Amino acid sequence: MKNKFYVLVATAVMIALTWLATPASAASHGNDTWSMEVNKDHHNKESLEKYKPLILLEAKELGIETEGKELQALAEEVFKKKVYNMADEMGISTEGKTIEELKKEIHQQKVMEKAKEFSIETDGKEAKVLAKEVYKEMLVRKAAKLGINSDGKETEELREAVFFQMVKNEATELGIETEGKDPHELKEKIRETKIYDTAKELGLDLGDKNSEQLFQEIINEHAAEAKENKLYPFGDKSDMFHH
Repeated sequence: MKNKFYVLVATAVMIALTWLATPASAASHGNDTWSMEVNKDHHNKESLEKYKPLILLEAKELGIETEGKELQALAEEVFKKKVYNMADEMGISTEGKTIEELKKEIHQQKVMEKAKEFSIETDGKEAKVLAKEVYKEMLVRKAAKLGINSDGKETEELREAVFFQMVKNEATELGIETEGKDPHELKEKIRETKIYDTAKELGLDLGDKNSEQLFQEIINEHAAEAKENKLYPFGDKSDMFHH
């Protein structure tokens, strides 16, 4: 079970690299929204095969040979390559280090960079304590931008408030009615709307297909085109805090 879960996370690539790995699991994923799609399905044992076109696309872009490799092994190779690339970009030596060691170093370095940016004192603090402080400061700053009063709010309460407001804002931008809907309902409606928008942009025949059918058609037959044109789920840059 643990190995299967690791493989699915590896498929998502950036999920396991979410740099602020606090208990609340905040994540700003940039254009790695497709990674979240995989994460959403991580309890589905068919998930790995379901996202095969995306794994192959990532492998090709990373210069990884795919011929003759089992999908599980290829997913792990893609994941590891992403970790090594990120470490290299950050100036972290990879020699003789395991993937877990590199992930930890990447995380710690990013936390330190954010702490410096936020003028948070780092001396004598354990990594987990500092990460929580940085995360809370990120929430406070995001809340301020959203017009949310963070005074007296614990981290979890503030996270929920920020998440809900961000979802509502995005839904409104997409013309989705928000009245009486909880954030998870809105999140699903946002995803559905974006899938239909991508399908239309790609000129797909909508017919009577539902959003899941269209999503599978997009990733199985039009993944490269969708990514090139920065369409959902590749070009989605909504700065979400995900549960």
